[in-house]
Amino acid sequence: MIAVVGLLGTLCSLGLTAVPMAQASTNAVLTCKVFDTGGPGSRPEGYGDGRVCEGQITGTVHDTRADGRCPYVRIFFTDGGWWESPWAGGKGKAVNFSGFHAGEPTSAVLDYISC
Repeated sequence: MIAVVGLLGTLCSLGLTAVPMAQASTNAVLTCKVFDTGGPGSRPEGYGDGRVCEGQITGTVHDTRADGRCPYVRIFFTDGGWWESPWAGGKGKAVNFSGFHAGEPTSAVLDYISC
């Protein structure tokens, strides 16, 4: 519990917001965790959304402002690992992403690089 509080404190001090995962079943066999970093207007640099289904990661990251910041999504997992999407660059640009990470996702955050 202390490690979780410490991680959340670190994320908040960096201006990042951890978004818990919501569970969704797409059919009787596949269970997915859906993530959304807040939607348009929630962060100045952009937003991201997608899902993790049994390790398969899919989603989209959106750049909403010409501010020299290129957003990307970072997904955290219960094993202590994380996965990062490609970044979207240029106002109005959106980048679809996919990948894989074994384990249970716990949260997703939007971060950015200078570009």
